[in-house]
Amino acid sequence: DANIKRFQEQVEIVNIMETEDVGAVKAKINELKAKDPGAFASEAMVVEVKEAAGGQEVGAASANPQFLEIEKRLDKIEKKIEFVDAEVAQRVGRKIGRDIGILYGLVAGITVFVMLLFLYQKLMAMV
Repeated sequence: DANIKRFQEQVEIVNIMETEDVGAVKAKINELKAKDPGAFASEAMVVEVKEAAGGQEVGAASANPQFLEIEKRLDKIEKKIEFVDAEVAQRVGRKIGRDIGILYGLVAGITVFVMLLFLYQKLMAMV
């Protein structure tokens, strides 16, 4: 109990859960940074957590169901973003492949044209 009370002395709870305005959140962050009291004046606290008698744990923490639902939604969004990124990369790859094919064709065409030009000049010189 004493450790919990000491922890509570070091913490100020600020509830801005319903705030969606980014500017208001940033303003609150800046306000709290300005009020920073620095390090807690007392000695560092070390708390040992031991199992209760009989090997059973005393308490268990569970995650907020809303948090779990939001986490699932974020995972779905992340998968969709990865899919879109892969599609974009594939389309860019196709365009680069097309451009390289056109470049190879032009180089081959110019090479054949130059060879024929020199051969034509030699044939005309023989006639």
